[in-house]
Amino acid sequence: MPEPGPRDVEKTAANTVELSIVMPCLNEAETLALCLRTARAFLDNSGVTGEIIVADNGSTDGSQQIAIAFGARIVHVANRGYGAALIGGIAAARGRYIAMGDADDSYDFGGLMPFVEALRDGAELVMGNRFRGGIAPGAMPALHRYLGNPVLSFLGRIFFGVGVGDFHCGLRAFRREAVVSLGLASPGMEFASEMVVKAALEKLDIREVPTTLKPDGRSRPPHLRTWHDGWRHLRFLLIYAPKFLLLYPGLALAFAGLVGVAGLIPGDVTLGEVQFGVHTMIFFGMALLMGSQLIGLSLLARRYGTIVGLWPESGLMRRVRDWFTVERACIGGGLMLAAGIGGAIAATTFWAHTGFGDLDPLALMRLTVPSMLLGCIGLQTVVTAFFIGLLDQGKRG
Repeated sequence: MPEPGPRDVEKTAANTVELSIVMPCLNEAETLALCLRTARAFLDNSGVTGEIIVADNGSTDGSQQIAIAFGARIVHVANRGYGAALIGGIAAARGRYIAMGDADDSYDFGGLMPFVEALRDGAELVMGNRFRGGIAPGAMPALHRYLGNPVLSFLGRIFFGVGVGDFHCGLRAFRREAVVSLGLASPGMEFASEMVVKAALEKLDIREVPTTLKPDGRSRPPHLRTWHDGWRHLRFLLIYAPKFLLLYPGLALAFAGLVGVAGLIPGDVTLGEVQFGVHTMIFFGMALLMGSQLIGLSLLARRYGTIVGLWPESGLMRRVRDWFTVERACIGGGLMLAAGIGGAIAATTFWAHTGFGDLDPLALMRLTVPSMLLGCIGLQTVVTAFFIGLLDQGKRG
């Protein structure tokens, strides 16, 4: 065991610490010493004034004693989970900048200088990119390397407009104040996605630098569970992207359904050898109804997210909210509902003229299906507007 250095123990005043290196730890005795030695060497050789923090999640294998021997500061975090450990470590950090990385010896803490230089240059979050820096053979499972990480990173870029090629790199650095202000709360592995997503939503200055990944030095399996944690990452991305989860699919379904229903009201349509009739109209009506529901839910989700602080209100949503008032919704939705009821009355009247006897159901459905859709969508429009109004009342209260 090397002699513990006094560097980061002596300089504890907040205004003297430039960089805090935070390592989440749960039974990492096999590799923790290597990570601490590398991190300490970086601080000693780079001239960066710093401290090393081990955010311990209840280790029972001697990891805490190793951290003490290397002069690291231990932060005990009772809540289990990767994110919970990092939240505790970040809260206790004294540095103006914070670098975080796993304590499994897969990341190179000696290569932190590009991260620090980017932060000094004004960046607020600096992500490592393992695909640009180099992934050693055996360091990342093929499923993660060629499917999981690329797909989730691609979705993250599309959903949130951030140019990050490696959404889940565990080695990253950031300005403490900027990231603390995001209110990160995910206790599990999805903490990595939450940081990037919220930083993008708050329009922080996000940059990327190459970093390397090598096989970790543990003899036990990693804490990461491929399908379970992959789903949690995907679920988090979708929750924070109601446009892609609700609005865009809703618009596509509503447009296709509206075109189909309107096109079939006059009569059957033949395309080539395929004939579309009233039975097809029912399914177009289903698409229109599902689309309208998704659009309404997207408006509610966006408004709720703004009120509880999940994301800032966009200019477009502000204009939609200003226009989509309860009064306007009542007028528009009421007219649609009245038209739907009118269609139902007309169909009943037509039936009465036949003595309430047999009818041609195919002909009558061209009236009843659109009437049903107008009534349902009209009522939904009114209720959605009132619910948004209820959310706004809660905000004012």
